Amino acid sequence: MLKGGDFKPEKVIAYEMGYRGQPLPRASLSISAYYNQYQDLRNAQVTVGGFPPIPNAGVSSSGYPIMFGNGMEGETYGIELWGNYQMADWWRLDPGFNWLHKNLRFKPGASTIGGIEIAGDDPTYQFSLRSSMNLNRGVTLDLDLRSIASLPAPASPSYTELNARIGWAVSERFQVLVRGSNLLHSHHLEFGTTPVPLQVGANGVPDERSDYIDLQLRL
Repeated sequence: MLKGGDFKPEKVIAYEMGYRGQPLPRASLSISAYYNQYQDLRNAQVTVGGFPPIPNAGVSSSGYPIMFGNGMEGETYGIELWGNYQMADWWRLDPGFNWLHKNLRFKPGASTIGGIEIAGDDPTYQFSLRSSMNLNRGVTLDLDLRSIASLPAPASPSYTELNARIGWAVSERFQVLVRGSNLLHSHHLEFGTTPVPLQVGANGVPDERSDYIDLQLRL
């Protein structure tokens, strides 16, 4: 059983290879693949007594005190891809994508409270596409589309959303900006729909649609 002074630093051996360049006159690309090996990852270890519980850990008053230990190990691997393409002199696209697979496990005899998600509740994929346009007469239009995979624990559904920004440079000193966030849906839930062991903070927090106007004046 691990005691208060027995927690050790987490260890990782990381391998990565990739490419970064300009395959076309109007395009640049960055792609990388990685493989990480982890040892002594943090877990929540149940103690026999004599150690205080983790504050706000979500454990009932009748539960056992718990503390951090080094009871997990495993591997992760994935791909990250980013780039940009100049569609025209006034229009640029910036796509991005990453994919992650985790194979984490508890060491023999380790406490499994909180699940392997205590090492990170991460989406398996994230995708983004940004469009930047310089239109006539000082008008700019930026669109930002993103898609996020679901999260396991606390369970959060996948979602796709769009942000937008329109800017108008009325003069060298005065600019008008109109912004909108989460335009595809009225709201989406984050941080899970139900609480789980060791969760800190609220669950089911809605991220709502919003918009506002920003006036900028340079004196």
